[in-house]
Amino acid sequence: MKIRHITLTIITILAVIMSACSSSDFIIEAQIDGTPDKAVFVSYVGDNGMVCERIMPGDGNRFTYKGNSDDYTLLWIWDTQGQLIAQMAVRNGDHLTVKSDGLQLPTLDIKGNDVTEQWMKWRKNNQASFDTSDTATIDQLIEQQITQHPDQILSTILLVAEYNQLDGSDKSKQLLQAIRPDMRPQRLVSSLEYLIDTHKQSTGVVTCLTFYRLNKGIEELTLSGKRAALLFWSRSDKNRKVAIDSLRSLARQYGDDITVADIVVDTDTTQWTRTISQDSTTWTHWWAPGGMMDPMLQNITIHRTPLLILSDSTGHIMRVTAL
Repeated sequence: MKIRHITLTIITILAVIMSACSSSDFIIEAQIDGTPDKAVFVSYVGDNGMVCERIMPGDGNRFTYKGNSDDYTLLWIWDTQGQLIAQMAVRNGDHLTVKSDGLQLPTLDIKGNDVTEQWMKWRKNNQASFDTSDTATIDQLIEQQITQHPDQILSTILLVAEYNQLDGSDKSKQLLQAIRPDMRPQRLVSSLEYLIDTHKQSTGVVTCLTFYRLNKGIEELTLSGKRAALLFWSRSDKNRKVAIDSLRSLARQYGDDITVADIVVDTDTTQWTRTISQDSTTWTHWWAPGGMMDPMLQNITIHRTPLLILSDSTGHIMRVTAL
């Protein structure tokens, strides 16, 4: 960010402020319009691991967020239905401004660091392909970017965040190796394997699961016929309120057109009923006796909890979101 002022006094004051915060954090000033329930979630992988925080924008749908990452990392802003509003690459020292109508990601306006501005420009230049979900063309454009510009961090970001053939891990890794080593920030590169696994999950189909239903016994949880929202959780979760609020929002939005359920993946259910009674929820509650390794979850890899999975009326998994 370039700052030009006339007086030495103002320059000095700004220098003190920047030295106090920019060296150890990044700042995002955002205005997010058109989001259900107004609340949003900010998620990124920081110095201390995965960070996910629920934000309530104030007047004018504005909020300021401060985070910490000493290397470039991807940051996402979601609404309470799991819809992606914004994504960017950030690191300590960045001061970004974000403006979004909450609906059209390719028209997102983000300013504050060169690499994110290049990313958003690339998306806008290829908006027609995103509008039609022409993934083959998008992937070709990314491969072309990597071939022509192996000396740009943008090439790494596009591979990690936009490339669709992540199930072809060998090809993805070959493309990564084609990028100049100093243009492959480690925090971004380390995300690639996780995103490959996530892509495999999101292409799966789950139409019926057999678990233990609270106060009912072993039953089938049928997911075909209507869309579904499944929350997988454990007693160690730190973001339970965020997860429950997400399910509540989905239940309100779709009403009878969605199946909502939560599934505990602890092998020990000592505190199960006590925990869910504190939630004051109305949807069905289930237990996977085998925990994360339950045979019913063989098509759904549970890396961590809480995990929200959304499927369509045919049982196809559309989105997997770590909350």
